[in-house]
Amino acid sequence: MNINYSSVYVVILNWNSAQDTIHCIKSVLNLNRIEDVTIVVCDNDSKKESYEEIKNFVLDQTNISNLIISENEIPNYKNSNYKIVLIKNEKNYGYAGGNNRGVRFALNQEAMQYVWILNNDTEVASDSLDYLIDKFESNRKYGVVGSKLVEFENRTKVQGIGGIINPKFCTTKEIGNELAIDENIDELNYEKKVDYVIGASMMFNRLCLQQVGLMCEDYFLYYEEIDICNRIRQKNLDVGIASKSIVYHKHGASTGKGKSDIADYYSVRNRLLISKRFYGNYYFYVRFSIFLIVANRFRRGEIKRGINYLNFLFF
Repeated sequence: MNINYSSVYVVILNWNSAQDTIHCIKSVLNLNRIEDVTIVVCDNDSKKESYEEIKNFVLDQTNISNLIISENEIPNYKNSNYKIVLIKNEKNYGYAGGNNRGVRFALNQEAMQYVWILNNDTEVASDSLDYLIDKFESNRKYGVVGSKLVEFENRTKVQGIGGIINPKFCTTKEIGNELAIDENIDELNYEKKVDYVIGASMMFNRLCLQQVGLMCEDYFLYYEEIDICNRIRQKNLDVGIASKSIVYHKHGASTGKGKSDIADYYSVRNRLLISKRFYGNYYFYVRFSIFLIVANRFRRGEIKRGINYLNFLFF
């Protein structure tokens, strides 16, 4: 019997957000090219009820007979024909570490050509994968390609098509939010502007992952996509935008950015880390800007956050 192994592996990371993850899986199952897709869900040591809810959903997919549920992290299966893989991580490895375990599984499959990392708080348009693959096929130098992110609640508003970083302070900004959702753009022109694709939807080809490696796990949360896009360019590969690949995103739903102490901590701490690695000439400016943030946190009565920043500045 000839088996048609999947060539696209969609990696979705869950952490205590079962309903978001299930909705994301459902949208992926409606892709035009679902016959080419394997879904790999990595649970980052969620509460038992969150993991069990996803596990029960996967088991209820009676039309999908081939699935793995692995509770010992990365299942050691090669050249499998499984359509859904559920991996339970032993602890919360953060964004890069959690996703990387799914990427490693995909790299074990000889037929794998692409890995598409999706935030669990996204839903994809049915033709979004087609445009990502078309983009890769238009230029063999692309190592990673990002989608056009659209606000989940207001599906006429573009969230962004990529991001830029200010190297002096390592602050970031998403660009493209002035665009109409169906607006045709000069993608090559935008690719010259962007420093990175937005991590909520980014697809890598096999060659890129083999040459560049996986996402750096030192960050835990935020700046991982900037790190890997910089490394991709260092290998003389290109960073691309597929502006017709539409992904709807609940911005910050999984981390509570702006509310969570953890999210706030890493969004500031990682500015120092990314600066030291790629923008060393401006490291002094980044450190100085952190002192200003500390002063502002103290002024606002956020003493705990201010002390946390002083700790990683000096220790």
